[in-house]
Amino acid sequence: MKKKLFVFMTTLMLAAKASAGVSVSPVQLFIDNPNKLKSTTLTLESVDETEKRVFEVKVFKWTQDSQGANVLEPDNSLIVNPKNFILQPNKRQAIRIGFPQASTAALNGAGEQSWRIIVDEITPVNNQLAVKFLVNFNLPLFVGKQDDLNVKFDVQSNKLVLNNLANSHVQVTNLKVLNDQKKVIYNNDTMAYALPKNKLIYDLKDINLNHAEKYSVMLETNKSKKAVEMKLSN
Repeated sequence: MKKKLFVFMTTLMLAAKASAGVSVSPVQLFIDNPNKLKSTTLTLESVDETEKRVFEVKVFKWTQDSQGANVLEPDNSLIVNPKNFILQPNKRQAIRIGFPQASTAALNGAGEQSWRIIVDEITPVNNQLAVKFLVNFNLPLFVGKQDDLNVKFDVQSNKLVLNNLANSHVQVTNLKVLNDQKKVIYNNDTMAYALPKNKLIYDLKDINLNHAEKYSVMLETNKSKKAVEMKLSN
């Protein structure tokens, strides 16, 4: 099946509640050891709504290309129950996502693998002409052991490259470049993921990082409650 390149706003995944009155929990899904725990559950809740809503759940295998761009491919290796459902006003709907028994052996020892669980609202057939805000949730599912932070930085032309050397993802929420006087000369607070053995590329534009040993990077990630400072030359 042909792979498709998708660009999605990762900041939306932090929103536990949509303005339309539908919330989702949790906003990230984990199965640490599929041989012991083969499934996980997310919950949609209707909050202060007066109408029912119809949803469809889609699953995509999530990888990244050599430049760190996200690639999603439709995948049917996961079991989703239910795939289609009606969310009644002020009610909850649990969705279970997991692996059949035959699939877990292939995941063992393979390092972390990633999927995207997309929950789309569908316009009711009898209401096609109505103008309505449709809810969409794009949630990551990570399967496998979570490693500690293990990254290395490279400077290529006017780009800073974060190489994720770990066997699991790193979620970067803020990255700053500091000079030898500890002054911030570059700041990026866009949340982004580097999947295992992959990279994130930051365009420094007109900032020149000659003599990399004079600079350091202040990094905020999902691996630590506090920011971590690292020498750029390391």
